[in-house]
Amino acid sequence: MMRKAQILRQMNDNDTDSWQSLVRISSLDGELFLHSAYPTLADESVFFGPDTYRFARAIRAAVAARQPTAPSVIRAVDIGCGAGPGAVMLAKAYPKAEVFGVDINNAALRLTTINARLANVNVIACHSDLLKNIQGDFDLIVSNPPYLVDQFKRKYRHGGGSLGSELSVAIVDASCERLAPGGTLILYTGSAIVSGEDLFYEEIKKKLAQSTLLWTYEEVDPDVFGEELETEFYAHADRIAAVVLTISRL
Repeated sequence: MMRKAQILRQMNDNDTDSWQSLVRISSLDGELFLHSAYPTLADESVFFGPDTYRFARAIRAAVAARQPTAPSVIRAVDIGCGAGPGAVMLAKAYPKAEVFGVDINNAALRLTTINARLANVNVIACHSDLLKNIQGDFDLIVSNPPYLVDQFKRKYRHGGGSLGSELSVAIVDASCERLAPGGTLILYTGSAIVSGEDLFYEEIKKKLAQSTLLWTYEEVDPDVFGEELETEFYAHADRIAAVVLTISRL
């Protein structure tokens, strides 16, 4: 079955009995998620790791904090859904909602579809650059985008810009335009800290200063992907912090 599904790689051309699985299975909130096996070197690798669990905690906290008087979650979306953990969590929390998982990575969309079926929830996996291919507003938007600078610009890892925050900023822009009244964006991402300054925070602060949106910003891990500081891209950075940005429309 694994050969038929093309998720086996022969380890050695001369040894037909040695094979390696191209997928792994991880558990989260009582569900199983298929994702790319280590090492994730291919452009369309689908990552699942420590960031996924921190992202899940952010979603869990936001769902728990949502006031009973808040508008019902009718439409929700996970931008850059990867293996689909965010979308599956939303579908489990709001079983009557229309939940989308969007990504530009076709391998991610296939795995999101499989993982949603394993969890017995309805998730619409849709190829979309941000929210361009789906219409309407959303009551809840979540995202755990790539936020590093990757020299190979692999889809699952490269966030764009000089320090990896370009995609995260684009998600904020796209989401703020599509939040329904009472809607919320939960963005888990990373930010380079340079000379003590959180560059992503400063950019978001300027962007939202004149808006009527309510927002909070929290550093949830002060030092992630420390090995990246040894690369030329982060030579001038102090550290990379994991952060959660929450934006709500009244």
